[in-house]
Amino acid sequence: MYEQIIEGLPELQKLETTVTDLERKSGESQARVAALAHKTAQAKEFDLNAEAVALNRGRKVPNATEPALREQSEGAARDLEVLQRRLALAVAERGRYLSEHHGELLDLLSGAHAAEGQRVAAAAGEALSALLAYHKAEDDARNLQRLHPAPQEENWGSPESTSVVWGALTTRNYAGGPQRGDLEATLQYLISMGAPTIVEGGGEDAEDAA
Repeated sequence: MYEQIIEGLPELQKLETTVTDLERKSGESQARVAALAHKTAQAKEFDLNAEAVALNRGRKVPNATEPALREQSEGAARDLEVLQRRLALAVAERGRYLSEHHGELLDLLSGAHAAEGQRVAAAAGEALSALLAYHKAEDDARNLQRLHPAPQEENWGSPESTSVVWGALTTRNYAGGPQRGDLEATLQYLISMGAPTIVEGGGEDAEDAA
């Protein structure tokens, strides 16, 4: 919901985009610094071992690979520090904007919340209508069976060795689902989310009533 609101606030959207971009770049830079530090340490060990072997064999010491990697690592660390400072500044700037426009943002969020409540209420209303129609058909079928039961055929066969008597099947004892009253109460609550909020209290009318 917050993301939908900032789409209508170009300045805030720009600040959010800047912060998100800098966070991404900082993460990538941290990974690069860690990788270069690891490579630099490995190169140092390799250079020391290569120099020791060359001296023992009376050969020319090979060129070291660690200095170039160390230079890259130091440059990457500096870039990371700059990015982190840029990120801190961007976060502070966004914080100032949120503080200065606090009331406006709350109003927008409240409006979006109310609109979402109405959407939920409308969907719940449709679901409740469908549920009531389903229960109406179920009730009518039950009443028809009670008032006009189907004729029973006479049983001329031999008695069964085992008799099983079933009671009335419901969603509670058969499918393990919620009772119809529970479903209706939940949908009624969701429908109430779309109702406007009425604040009762003081005012001229209250004083006149007193």
